[in-house]
Amino acid sequence: MMKILSAVLLLAPAAAAAPLNIGVASAVRGAVRATAPGAAGRVVETGKPVYSHDKVTTGPEGKLQILLLDETSFTVGANSEMELDEFVFDPATNAGKVSAKIAKGAFRFVTGKVARRDPASMQVATPVGTIGIRGTMTAGTVSGTEATFVLLGPGPGNNADEKAGGITVKNDKGSTDVDKDGWGVTVKAGEAPSPAFELSPGQLDGILSGVGSAPKGDSKDDAASGDSSGSSSGQDTATGKDNATDAFAALDASQAETSKFASQQFAAPKASTWADVIAIPGGTGKYTGSGSYYLCTGGVCGGAVAGTTSFALDIDFGAKTLGGGSSNITLAGAYNVSSNNNIQSLNYSSLTGDAKTSLTLNGGGLYNWSGTSLKLLDTGGVTAGAASIDVRVQSTVGPPQYGGEVTGSLVTP
Repeated sequence: MMKILSAVLLLAPAAAAAPLNIGVASAVRGAVRATAPGAAGRVVETGKPVYSHDKVTTGPEGKLQILLLDETSFTVGANSEMELDEFVFDPATNAGKVSAKIAKGAFRFVTGKVARRDPASMQVATPVGTIGIRGTMTAGTVSGTEATFVLLGPGPGNNADEKAGGITVKNDKGSTDVDKDGWGVTVKAGEAPSPAFELSPGQLDGILSGVGSAPKGDSKDDAASGDSSGSSSGQDTATGKDNATDAFAALDASQAETSKFASQQFAAPKASTWADVIAIPGGTGKYTGSGSYYLCTGGVCGGAVAGTTSFALDIDFGAKTLGGGSSNITLAGAYNVSSNNNIQSLNYSSLTGDAKTSLTLNGGGLYNWSGTSLKLLDTGGVTAGAASIDVRVQSTVGPPQYGGEVTGSLVTP
């Protein structure tokens, strides 16, 4: 079951439902696709959301960088497969959990606020072993029944005022700790992780070459960036005084972008777009809310409170419909409406622009709902996480008209 606990807490769903937006595809090159549980695959484009439990694949020329809301960064190279397994984040305390699965390919990750607060809260799994995090930057390759992982930094000799980190690679056969940057572990299926060893420049370049030339944020730009494998954001091995400054300057720049993104996500609700709502691959939910309504004069509703309004609005992200079923608006107080108030079903698959639309209710011969409208809102990092209905209703035998804007949150089964 998935619950939206507050405007600042993201909890991964256990089953197909309206998925949680947990970050953004900050840069895409070549063919990259993602599939949410129980939904058809979609093309991943620069600037578009990524969702909890997305399974991401890259083509032969594909490359992807993902920035999560806690500033964790994942980069995967060509012919890779990764699942964003779980993401929970409370920006008020930086508490949470980050876990991912790398099935194959080259990858690099830079830890964010969750792991910096509690390293045990982040884990990356592969078919041959799991990486426990005690460091900032880690890279690796997974191929068939073998994988190699390397700690990129910060090491004990860095001059960036960063706490030295490390990784622990383990499986059911044993575990190995790595606490020196530029050192790594090789793991084969059915065997314990190797002892830690220092990678040669050639071995390190071989791993970093798959993710070293970071995308530039343009999914249509397939030209080589010209950067060396050690110059992209957060990519340099922070081995000490020679390159730690450049590495962490690049890392800080990357984190500044994610901080900006996160602050935008957790700011006041903003209008969703139909494109983003349509991109939600599946699941159902219900918006519920209540508030006040007022007497309307000359199209303006205000003054003394006339009563209370409540609404329920069904949404089916797979069928791209809202309304219908038990969807309704109810008024109590100076003007009572509890019948002929059902919201009729609307298909939004072809709508464009901001997620706003007029609503039609089956008022029959009793009530006129003309002017009642809906807008969907992004809130708490969730696309269309709230709905606001501007109610307008009057008796069909004449004025007065009553109304008011009521906002409610999305609850999914």
